[in-house]
Amino acid sequence: MSISEICKAVASLPRTVAQSPITASRSAARRTVPGSTERVVVIGAGLAGLVAASRVLATGRQVTLLESEQQVGGRCRTELLKSSHGQFSADTGATVLTMPSLVESTIHALGFRPAYVPHRLPEGWGLTQLSPAYRAQFANGESLAVFSDPDVMAPEVERFLRSSGASPDGARRARQGYLRHRAWSQDMFSSSFEHFLAADFDSPLDLVSTSAAAGELMSLLKLGAFGSLGKVATEHLKDPNLARMFSFQALYAGMSPHKARAVYSVISHMDTSMGVFYPRYGIGDVPELLAAAFTAAGGQILLGAHVEQLVEHHGRVGGVRIREGETLPADAVIATCDLPTLRKILPATHQLPRRADHLTWSPSAVVVHGTIPTRTTRRWTETTGMKAAHHTMSFGAAWESTFRELTSRSNARVMSDPSVLITRPAISSPARRIQSHSGEEVEPVSILAPTPNLHSAAIDWDRLAHRYTEELLITLEDRGFKGMGSDLAVARVDTPNSWARQGHGAGTPFALAHSFGQTGPFRPRNLGPYAPENVVLAGSFTTPGVGVPTAMLSGALAARRITGGGVR
Repeated sequence: MSISEICKAVASLPRTVAQSPITASRSAARRTVPGSTERVVVIGAGLAGLVAASRVLATGRQVTLLESEQQVGGRCRTELLKSSHGQFSADTGATVLTMPSLVESTIHALGFRPAYVPHRLPEGWGLTQLSPAYRAQFANGESLAVFSDPDVMAPEVERFLRSSGASPDGARRARQGYLRHRAWSQDMFSSSFEHFLAADFDSPLDLVSTSAAAGELMSLLKLGAFGSLGKVATEHLKDPNLARMFSFQALYAGMSPHKARAVYSVISHMDTSMGVFYPRYGIGDVPELLAAAFTAAGGQILLGAHVEQLVEHHGRVGGVRIREGETLPADAVIATCDLPTLRKILPATHQLPRRADHLTWSPSAVVVHGTIPTRTTRRWTETTGMKAAHHTMSFGAAWESTFRELTSRSNARVMSDPSVLITRPAISSPARRIQSHSGEEVEPVSILAPTPNLHSAAIDWDRLAHRYTEELLITLEDRGFKGMGSDLAVARVDTPNSWARQGHGAGTPFALAHSFGQTGPFRPRNLGPYAPENVVLAGSFTTPGVGVPTAMLSGALAARRITGGGVR
C-alpha cells in the first residue's frame, strides 16, 4: 500500500466512523498467539527480551529467559575490558538512554518500584540527565551545546549563530527557527507515538483501523511526515550546521537525513528535547535492573544457554532445544534474535518468505574502546574550544557525500571525512575513572564511526581494523583532541565482522534500514510469515525498529501478542 492509497483509505472513512466515540489509548487489538500460552520461552536477554519476558510474567504465566552470553543486556551492556592501563568498565553497545519511563513502567508491571528492586547495583538505581545531552564540533571550528530545556537551548542557538558570524537579526531568526522545529518535532512525536511507534500491525489497513489511528495519520500527513527530514530541518533552522545536529540521528535508522522521512524527527526529538539520561554505574544498569526485577518476581534466566533449534510439535513450536542437549517445553516463544540467527533455529519445515533475502540493512559502525589519562583529556577544553561532555559529535566538513559513501548499495566505502561520536562516561559518572598500573588517573573513552555494512562493501575488517583505528585517532588529533593517538590505550575494536559474529544481519548492530518499505506496517511483523504461529518476534529487526526506546517497545508489543493486554 502506497502513501496515496493510505490517504485514500483515510478519506473514504465513513463520517459516522470519524465521529464515533471510540477512545483508543492504543491501536486496535491485533492478532494474538492461538491456543495455550501458559509456558513461554523468551530467546535473548537484551532490552527487548527482558521487557517482553517481564510483561508476560506479570500476567501470571511461566516464563524462562534464555541468553547465550554470561551477561544480560545484548547491545546494551557495560562490560569489563582490559587495556594496558588496567581493567575498566566500558559501555559496549548503546550509550544514549532516552525515555527511561519505559524501564520504570516495566518494573511497575512486576509490582516493584525501581528504587526497591532487590538487585546487585551498589547504592541502588539512579539516573542522571545529561546537560548538555551532546556537544557538537563542526568543521568550521564552531561548537554547539545541545540542551533539552528550551529556555537554555534557545539562547545557545542564538549564541552559536552570532559566533558563526550571523547578524543579530539572523541569530534571532535562528532562535525562532529552533523553537519552531522543536514544536513541530513534538507534534510529530505526539501524533506518531500511540498508533505507530507503540503499535504493531497485521496489515497496512491497521493505520486506519480506528478513528483515533486515522485521525493521527491525518495529523502526520498535515505535518509532512512523509517528506524529507533533512529538508524540513534546513527550512526550520536555516543554518546547515544546526540542521545537521537535529537530523544526523537518521543515520542510525539507516538513512541519510535527506532520504529519511520527516517522521523520523521523533528520534532526534527524543535526544534533543526529551532528554538523554545515564545510569549511575553505566548503561548496563538498565538490563541488570530489569533482570533483577524479573527474577525477583519469579522468572527464570538461563545464562550461557545457546539455542540450537525450535522444536516443532503438531505444526507449532513445542519446545526450545539448547546446545547443552536439553529441550525446554514451550507453548509460545518470543525470539529477539536477528534474521541470520532466526533462520538457523527455525524448524526445518518453516521457510522464511522470499522477501527476507532482499531486505535493506542499515550502515554499520566501528567502535573503539580504550582508556586515556585525564591529564590528556583536561587539555581538550583548550585545544578543541569545547567544555567536556559525556557525548561529543565531531562532524566532518563533508555531509551529503558522507551519506552516499555509507549507504550506497553497490559502491559503499568508509567515510573520507569522518563524523564520529566520542563518549566519555566519566564526565557524568566520575567513579568510572581508574588508577593505571603506574598510579596515573585514566578514564574510559569510546569512539563510534559509522561504516558501510558487510553487504554493501567488501572490506576485510579483521585485517584493516588496526589501520582504520589509527586513521580515526589521527583525524581526532587534527580536530583538537591532542594526545588521542599517542595516549589512548585501546582495549577492543568492534567492527562489522564483530557484529556479524554476534549474529547481526549484514554485520550491523542497527538492523534493517527504515526506508518507507521497511517501516511501520511494511517492516517484518512480530507475528506472521517470518515464524510459526506461536513464535513472536521482538527487537530491532521487527516493529517498531532500531533504538533503545523502540527495542523496549518491541518487547512490550511482543508480550501483547501473547497476553492480549496493552503496552503500558
